[in-house]
Amino acid sequence: MKMKQFLECEYALSNRIKCATCHVVIFKHELKIGHIFLRKDEGQQFDKKIWYHVHCIKKWPTGEKGQELPLFRLQTLKAEDQLRIKEQYKSLQDKPKNKKEIKVLSKQEQYEKYVTVKNLNDPGQIEEDDDCIML
Repeated sequence: MKMKQFLECEYALSNRIKCATCHVVIFKHELKIGHIFLRKDEGQQFDKKIWYHVHCIKKWPTGEKGQELPLFRLQTLKAEDQLRIKEQYKSLQDKPKNKKEIKVLSKQEQYEKYVTVKNLNDPGQIEEDDDCIML
């Protein structure tokens, strides 16, 4: 059976939970966000909860295929904490994605840009280009 995933925010009821990012205890009454995994198998229920400090979240948790997860229990928090979580979410969504640009080089550009090794046994035979440094 498929696993359900969602996010949950609440105040810590005790100081027995550690943040999954920084591995520091989340103290009692401190705001925390959890990534919850639920699965029901033949009458048994399995759940796994991964908790974070709000300030430790560097990438907003998503589902298996990158889909956004619903956030539960936001209305049970104080107004300033609701705003804090919304601002954290928005700031993480506004960050530009670190996508690498791939440039396809022609054979001539490949020839010009890369080190040409004539003979691996003789280091004196290695030619150097402006873009590379020989160590």
